[in-house]
Amino acid sequence: MGNEDLPNIYSMTADISYKKGRKIYDRVVWIVSRYETPPDIMSKDKKTMDRLDSELYGKSYKGVRSIMIRNIRSKKAVGKVNRSAL
Repeated sequence: MGNEDLPNIYSMTADISYKKGRKIYDRVVWIVSRYETPPDIMSKDKKTMDRLDSELYGKSYKGVRSIMIRNIRSKKAVGKVNRSAL
């Protein structure tokens, strides 16, 4: 059908660390993204990072927000990117 050249969309579980106040917390979260590596997700996928930010901190947190994706535990291809999203 002509969509073999489109990039995949992945559903992943990832280990993240985030700082809240003076404490550093570790957590396992799910991520849906077209990027595969933690640096690519953190730098290029604003929608995923905004979702994690609101999930971890809420909308009323006033301090500095820092989230780091440590590693990807599991990855599964769930679809292809739309042609209009390229």
